Amino acid sequence: DIENALLFGYGEVSESSTSQQRKTWGILPYTEVYGKVKTFTYASSGYDDFVDAMSDIFDAESGAGGSKMVLASRSIMNWLNKLGGSSFLGNTMASGVGTSAAGVPTSAPYGVSLDKGQSLFNGVNVTQVDTLYGTLNFVMEPLLRGPWANHAIVVDLNNVSYRPLAGNGESRDTQILTNIQNNDVDGRKDMILTEAGLEIQLPETHAILKFS
Repeated sequence: DIENALLFGYGEVSESSTSQQRKTWGILPYTEVYGKVKTFTYASSGYDDFVDAMSDIFDAESGAGGSKMVLASRSIMNWLNKLGGSSFLGNTMASGVGTSAAGVPTSAPYGVSLDKGQSLFNGVNVTQVDTLYGTLNFVMEPLLRGPWANHAIVVDLNNVSYRPLAGNGESRDTQILTNIQNNDVDGRKDMILTEAGLEIQLPETHAILKFS
């Protein structure tokens, strides 16, 4: 539930005669409204399109850092990891040396490296793409499916923070409340409650990659 809210939450303020509720944004709708949106196609987007997008996403004047996390759908991760002869990365971005039809060694046309490893969190696979402008760390996000199956979210971690509600010396971060059932209930009810939101700064440092 927390992950879903931090991804897809829609910020709004609702007021009534007795209370006011404020809902914080999730990173995806917030970035679509206030951040940068880059469009690609699986079949025809080329190296120049990618470089143009990275030049803007890593724009130093916007305060962007040199490394970003990318939460990507399964479809985009499939595209990224297909390094065969007909793939975008295989033809234009993979670094290293190959061999021509005549047996002559050839180098890849662009020095962009792609590496695979694991993050500090066990079991989380990371595909790291180093570009001229900065590093993208791709991680598959299972919730990006259905209408979000062709989306990736580029997040500058320097400009997002998890913020639990706090006041009067009390934190509303995740807590377990026990025995909250009414007195006339023959049974027990517990609740896991979190009151927290995502603080997003410098929206121009985040981006949405849309594929078709």
